[in-house]
Parts: sequence; C-alpha cells; structure tokens
Amino acid sequence: MSKFTSIAAALLWMASSSAMANDQIAEIEQNGINNSAEQTQRGVMLRSFIQQNGTVNNAIIEQSGLGSEAGQASIEQTGNLNSAAIYQVNGSRPGMASAEIYQEGTSNTATLEQHEYFGELASTATFYQEGTGNRIAARQTWVGNGLDVVSIGQDNVVETNQTGFSTAEVRQSGSANLLRLEQLSSGLGGGSAVIEQDGTANQADVQQRSGRYPAADVLLRQTGVANVAQIEARDGHSTLDYAQRGTGNRLDAYIAGHNSSLTGSSEGDYNTVITSQIGDDNSLAINQMGSYNEIEANQNFSAHEALISQTGNSNQAVLMQAEGLVSHSASIIQNGTGNVASVLQQ
Repeated sequence: MSKFTSIAAALLWMASSSAMANDQIAEIEQNGINNSAEQTQRGVMLRSFIQQNGTVNNAIIEQSGLGSEAGQASIEQTGNLNSAAIYQVNGSRPGMASAEIYQEGTSNTATLEQHEYFGELASTATFYQEGTGNRIAARQTWVGNGLDVVSIGQDNVVETNQTGFSTAEVRQSGSANLLRLEQLSSGLGGGSAVIEQDGTANQADVQQRSGRYPAADVLLRQTGVANVAQIEARDGHSTLDYAQRGTGNRLDAYIAGHNSSLTGSSEGDYNTVITSQIGDDNSLAINQMGSYNEIEANQNFSAHEALISQTGNSNQAVLMQAEGLVSHSASIIQNGTGNVASVLQQ
C-alpha cells in the first residue's frame, strides 16, 4: 500500500469512527530537524493529517467548513526542504472539500486554496510530487472542481486556477516542464483538460473560458524536448486533441464557438502549427511528420472542414476559409521537401 493510500485510509477511518460524535480530528507526526506544523479547523466534521519526515519540512492546514462533509485535508512530506499549505473554505450547504498533498524529495513546495461558497459537493484535489525543486500552486473555487496532478522529476512547475465545471489532470515527468492552466468561468460551465508532458523543458499554457456551456475539452500530450503549446478555447463545446512528439515543436491554437474541433499530431523537430477557428462547427485535422514543417490555418465563421497533412521537411501550408454563410471544405497533402500550398475560400 502506498503512503498516499495509507493517508487516505487513515482519514477514512478517522472520519467513520468519529461521525457519530461530529468530532474534529487533527493528527501531527514529525521527525527530523526544524519540522513545524500548524492546523486550524472550524465547522463540522473536519479532519486533518500532517506527517513530516526529514530536514526543514513545514506544513499548514486551515479549514473552515459549515457543510456536513466539509473538510478532510492531508499533507505528507518526506525529505529535505518541503513546504505545503492547504487552505479550504466551505459554503453554507452540505459540501465537500478534501485535498491531499504528498511530496517526496528535495525542495518541493505546494500550495492550494479551495474556497467554494454554495456547497453541493465541489472541490477535491490531489498532488504528488517526487524529485527536486517541483512547485505547484492551485486555486479552485465553486462549482464541480477536481484536480489531480502528478509531477515527477526536477523543477517541474504547475500553476492552475479553476472554477466552473472544472476538472484537470496534469502529469509531468522529466525536467523543467512548465504548465499554466486556467479554466476561468464567468457563467455556468467551463473546463476539463488532460495534459501530459514527458521530457525536458516542455511548456503548455492552456486557458479556457466559459459561458453557458462547458468550454473546450483539451487533451494534449507532449513528449520530447522544448515543445511548446498555447491554447485558448473560449465558450462552447470545443475540443482539442493534439499530440507533439520530438524537439521544438510548437502549437498555438485559439478556438471559439460551439462544437469546433482541432485534432492531430506533430511528430519530428521544429514543426509549427498556428491555428484559429472562430465560429461554430469548424473542424480541422492536422498531421505533421518530419521537421521544420509549418501550418497556418484560419477558419472563421462556421462549419468549415479541413485536413492538412505534411510528411517530410520544410513544407509550408496556409489555409483560410473565411467569413460568410457558406461552409467550405479543403484538403492539403504534402509529401517531400519544400512544398508550398495556399488555399483561400470566402
């Protein structure tokens, strides 16, 4: 059984054994040099757990919950300069916060805030960091948040900020990977993203906004060295499912409107995709295999379809399907070296 599972089991046991009495429970265990811990709880049936092991660990849990299931937090740290903080605030109706941070090697820090003011089972978060110099900061406020981050390796940085119908899964492994994810919500909806980065110095910056409906489902995988993605999705049921494998590949995407999708992959080195889809029901499939290939696509109004495939090196494709009430469809297929294509439909 892993340490993480042990913590969860301990919390469950504590919760069940005290449910009849509505007890608040806090438990601290520290070994090593300069450990320090702080727990503050108010509300109903909160639990808390801190366990620290070597050198300068530091942990803070603060909970303030009024819901019948509000609370539960847990920090476990092992080895050297770890620091972790969980702050949870709950609402005035039954709700659930719950968070676990588990850190292992040197210089990990993690911070989380979970707010939630109207209850109805929101929040939950889970981090797990392993190697040196990892850092996570997350912030979730009300509606159906979740978050599950694993960051293994050196100097991985994850920063998130969620509200709305959010869930995010981030897995980073390797060195110097960076992710910033925001799933901003100004109305109902917003969220869902699974991003995995494996390798060195990969970077993803995802921003989703929301309106009445859930905003884009982003699923991005980056493997290799120095791959970069920036994605902004806006409102509606947009989908992006893209993978980058190799070195120095770059994806910029901006998708807005309902039911638009961008799918595909770039495999090789220094391939570039810059794209932008604005209206409803646009659909673009991309396949790049090789090096130094470039795609710039822009679809605008609604229901345009495109397929762009590049195999080889230094190929260039530009596609624009423009505004208007007429839907367009186009394919560009390039094989070899130094091919150039441009399509414009209005």
